[in-house]
Amino acid sequence: MGRPTNNDLEGDTEYTMFTDYLEEENRLSYATKKSYKTSYRKLRNILGKNIADTAQDTTAKAIMASTDNINSAQALINIAIIVREKVKQMPIDQLVLQRNINKEEVNETLKQANLFTELPSLEEVDNFIETLWKKGMYRDYIINYLIRHHYVRNQDLGFDICETKRETLEDTTKNYLWLDRKSQRVNYIRNTYKTAKTYGQKVTVITNERFLRAVKVCNRQMYAFPITTDPEKIGYYIQKMTLNQLGEGRILKIIIDHYKSDYSKIQEIARSRGTAESVILSSYNISYDH
Repeated sequence: MGRPTNNDLEGDTEYTMFTDYLEEENRLSYATKKSYKTSYRKLRNILGKNIADTAQDTTAKAIMASTDNINSAQALINIAIIVREKVKQMPIDQLVLQRNINKEEVNETLKQANLFTELPSLEEVDNFIETLWKKGMYRDYIINYLIRHHYVRNQDLGFDICETKRETLEDTTKNYLWLDRKSQRVNYIRNTYKTAKTYGQKVTVITNERFLRAVKVCNRQMYAFPITTDPEKIGYYIQKMTLNQLGEGRILKIIIDHYKSDYSKIQEIARSRGTAESVILSSYNISYDH
């Protein structure tokens, strides 16, 4: 026997208009609509009357006083905004202001939580890359090697493998791993990356024997690269390939934390990544001696 239906607002004009709006919004899932209805009931109980009949500042103050959970408060404010803006075409400026204030608190909470998130050591990252090599997971090995030793972003990892210089000149908006068999090296060519307009094309020569072998194997496996033809999805695939699905950003944080007292290494990371040293230092709150 299912849970009995809550009919305490059945026939209520505002609630009916609200639910009619939800039904007309095809983009909303059934679960979202159900959640919105529950939040509406909570807000009505808090206010003791129609949402539209309550002043914005009164609504905001009542919501903030009703819960210590900032996310719960945001959910209720969103309902008030929907009712006033979408259903009743009423002003929402004060509610939006409160929501933005709350967003800052949410972001600060997340920021502080991230500061205390315990990340693996660089040794663990290196062991993970070693395991990829031993298992013959060459595509994953290439990606993690480039993140670990060349400090690249997701966008940099969207590349084709080619065997001639001519191929790298056919489309100078793409990135390449040019497998130069004659010189037994890989030229990592980056034309498209976040700061390309500032730093221009970057060419990195890689002679590491393991990396060279991995590129040769993946070149034979025509499906290996590019990882995806959709730039919007590359971050998703890269994250799945990294240790504990940390993604390149957190791996970089591990690397920088490991070398935080070595300013020359910080300079190397900045040059390779294509960013200012000040950005690296300020973004990761690193103190150093040099």
